[in-house]
Amino acid sequence: METRPAPALVHIVDDQPAMRKMVAELVESVSLHPRTYASAREFLDGYRPRERECVVSDVRMPEVGGLEFLRLMRARGFVAPVIFITGYAEVGTAVEAMKAGASDYIEKPFVHQSFLDKVQRALAESELLYIREIQRRATEARLALLTPTETKILRLVAEGKSSREIGGLLKISSRTVDNHRGRMMEKLHVNSVVELVLIWAGARPP
Repeated sequence: METRPAPALVHIVDDQPAMRKMVAELVESVSLHPRTYASAREFLDGYRPRERECVVSDVRMPEVGGLEFLRLMRARGFVAPVIFITGYAEVGTAVEAMKAGASDYIEKPFVHQSFLDKVQRALAESELLYIREIQRRATEARLALLTPTETKILRLVAEGKSSREIGGLLKISSRTVDNHRGRMMEKLHVNSVVELVLIWAGARPP
């Protein structure tokens, strides 16, 4: 029996009930699933990442404002795209939001179709971000199998240093470095130094 994918979820974070209701109805009109929150704290306390989702948030909210909300999300490792809505034409805030990693920034009143187009783009982006985050965490779990010495050697290999250079830095022979590298390749199930370096790079957040 084929399992249907979960519906795309749009998190709506706004301290104004009327705005939450309006955005939720707009989202539902195109068969997306809305979930509303009266504050950033309410969202953060109950949030669990999923594959296809985005966040629509007001910029000006009591206690935790939109920009601080975005920073808290990223600090916790949450990668869901965030679209900000504001009733104020604040160029500086918009620039700051985009620099902080916001997906988009919309001023009220907005054209409904334009808003929905931005939501659909954010949902498509979220699928890629979710997959990349799952892959990154899986890679980190594989790297956790390495000993501290092997991790140091891998980092130096990724920096382009030779076995002789690494041996000199760690006060061990180049043959010992090669032996460590061989064990790393066995643990990580790779067949070349290039694959080793790619695994190391893949575990580092962009």
